[in-house]
Order: sequence, then C-alpha cells, then structure tokens
Amino acid sequence: MTRSVLVLEIYGIASSFNSAVIVSAMLYLITDQLELPRVSFVVCTDLYLLYECLVKLGTTKEKRLIVDILALCQLYERREISEIRWIYGDDNLVDALTKLLPNKALECFVSTNELAVCIEGFVDRPYLASRDS
Repeated sequence: MTRSVLVLEIYGIASSFNSAVIVSAMLYLITDQLELPRVSFVVCTDLYLLYECLVKLGTTKEKRLIVDILALCQLYERREISEIRWIYGDDNLVDALTKLLPNKALECFVSTNELAVCIEGFVDRPYLASRDS
C-alpha cells in the first residue's frame, strides 16, 4: 500500500515497460523477418512531477524511488524509450482502471476505436541512428 501518487506512477511505468520489453522482443522478430521498421516506445503520463523527473532529470525526496527514476532515465537516454510525453489528464485512458467516475477517453475509445490525446509537453530530441543499423 502506498500513499504517494508519484510512487504509483513510477511503479506503473516500470511494470508496463517490463511487459513492453517482452512484447517488443516478439515484435522485433516479426518486423525483422518482414523488414519493417522497429516499434518504438512512448511513455505517457498525466503527472507533471513524474514527467519533470524523467525529462529534466528532476529528483525526489523518496529514496526508494531514485533507483527506478534513474533506470527509466537511462532507458530514455539509450533511446529504448523513444519519447516521454506529458498528456492532458482527461485523455488518460488508463484512468478508467483506477478512478471511480466514468472516463470520457475510454467511452470514446470503445465507441469509435480511436483515441485522441492532447499532449501538454514533450521533449524534441534530434534523431540519432540506432546502433543496430
């Protein structure tokens, strides 16, 4: 049990990234066989504090989170996470899993099979060729 929103967001991103790595390995095998470009990871959060920690190398007073934040920052620097975006809270589809009230983003996604996300902030990094090429 935790009382910190930042802790929950960081644990959620770390867990999601671990799952994404498994999916990525499978997708890599498929895209490599079909000679398609690699799939990139984009991390979206509606928590500005987390966004600031990851892209601006911010810090937190919670020592147990420092290792997780540094690991995510390292993934971002090595371009294993291609983008980190700060999104508008009402566009966060995942909130439907954690909030009591209905989520407009989920309703829209289910009814139209599309999702519109308003990006509040992102970092524009120059493209660097990957080490694989």
